[in-house]
Amino acid sequence: MSDSALLAALYLEAVLPVLPHLAAHDGPLAAALAGPDLAVSLLAPGGLRTRLALTDGAATVTHLPRPGDLRLWFPTAAQVVRAFDGQKRPALALPVGGFFKLLRARRLVAAGARLETLLNTRAEPHLALHAWGNLLVGIAAGAVWLRRHPDGPALHRRLGGGLGVLNCPAFPAPIWFDAATLSWGVGPPPGPVRVAITFARMEVVLAELDQRLDAPAALGLGDLRIEGYLPLAEQLGIVMLQAGKLLKPVNH
Repeated sequence: MSDSALLAALYLEAVLPVLPHLAAHDGPLAAALAGPDLAVSLLAPGGLRTRLALTDGAATVTHLPRPGDLRLWFPTAAQVVRAFDGQKRPALALPVGGFFKLLRARRLVAAGARLETLLNTRAEPHLALHAWGNLLVGIAAGAVWLRRHPDGPALHRRLGGGLGVLNCPAFPAPIWFDAATLSWGVGPPPGPVRVAITFARMEVVLAELDQRLDAPAALGLGDLRIEGYLPLAEQLGIVMLQAGKLLKPVNH
């Protein structure tokens, strides 16, 4: 898989799926998504496909288009990247089904702008959501990298199985990751936890996101707590770093 195709997969399968979780805790994002029911399937070569459904004020993201969706076809992975990379460049997306829903989809532009604001800016009113959302993207991107990168399967074997959980008192909910199935989510983990990573305060999370956290010092000071199987936490960090090199989030 080319870097462009992998980056497109990261946007469709890691960044977009975080939107419903942030919308559940951010009023402006929820307001941007409000309106008539809408289902949009984003499709591109290489088996890239993601479905965003807005129903009864709630957003869900899956990977299986359904009949009646507004279907937008990106002829290349590069066009997907252009649509998501925040550089305001026009992207070519061809409506190949559900044309009558195009007007309803206009509100996704405002939702996308709010999602970009939450993930890429550090304003005090949404700082906790910024940190939480970026960790969510990092976990989701790690899963995509392990599935799609040529080096992913070998690293996945070294990762082994087990559930990992990341949390901070400022977060709306814990983040969990299943190393065996490469699934992830928020809230209570769906099984026994093999490793739990806890950040004592927001500054520690931000330092981790900026790759400037001195982990041994943070552990010694109690700013970072890792309980359980430490190698799983270390390998997970490596995967998130590899995915992050492609996404290269911009923090202000």
